[in-house]
Amino acid sequence: MKTAHNKEYDLLVIGENFVEFSCDDDVAKSDSFRKDIGGADVVVAAAAARLGSRVRFISAVARDPFHSLIRERLAAQDIDISHVVTCQGYNGVYFTSNQHPEQREYLVHHPGTASQHIVPSLIYDDLIENCKIVYASSELQSVSRQTRHAVFRAFHLAHHNHVMVVYDPNLRLMRWSLDEARECLWSVLSLIDVMLISSPEESKALFGYERPLDVIGFLWDRGIDTVVVKMGAGGCMVGYNKEIKVFLQPPTSEADAFKTPVLVGKIG
Repeated sequence: MKTAHNKEYDLLVIGENFVEFSCDDDVAKSDSFRKDIGGADVVVAAAAARLGSRVRFISAVARDPFHSLIRERLAAQDIDISHVVTCQGYNGVYFTSNQHPEQREYLVHHPGTASQHIVPSLIYDDLIENCKIVYASSELQSVSRQTRHAVFRAFHLAHHNHVMVVYDPNLRLMRWSLDEARECLWSVLSLIDVMLISSPEESKALFGYERPLDVIGFLWDRGIDTVVVKMGAGGCMVGYNKEIKVFLQPPTSEADAFKTPVLVGKIG
């Protein structure tokens, strides 16, 4: 087993990618869109890379007109795409509006078929052992039975090799049912070290709790060491090592830049 300082990558993201068309008006009314790549898993990989982490991405890109665009944009973020396979089919496409940042409008017009090619055979021991953190979300699990098996295999190998497992439910009920989402979450719950979950709608739907403190306590009781509850404009609440901290939204002025996380309390 490789020690942490001998591992080549800080973060391994397993997920799908989309072509994003964004506008500043209502999606149905806008005549002008900006084209880029997107998807929750791509955002995580890009954000980590921009912060200086060494990131590897496991995904599939269809050989359609967007094939080169997706690969070029991922590589431009300094993300290792050596394990992004090329396949037949179509890449996913969605439209989004920035008109209301707190409640962004999304319209997944074409879910795509490329992500169906993210299968368990893409996940192997050396790949997992060579990273410090493995991340996946339920968006990939929602694609097919094969993608669910791929996520489970990655998490199981990571857990067995003492590699940190990070999971985001990222509940999207337009893609599958709540029962299916719950089933997939519980199938990997015992393997998760860090849970990223939104409150109140997502946490209530999945666990029956709206208050961030209740969500953290519920997941601590189920063996998840670190719980990050995303609270929109309220920032996020983090439960770790029996402590609860609130991290505010990024500063919008020089005066705000000196604000520090708020220690809510210590349990035990």
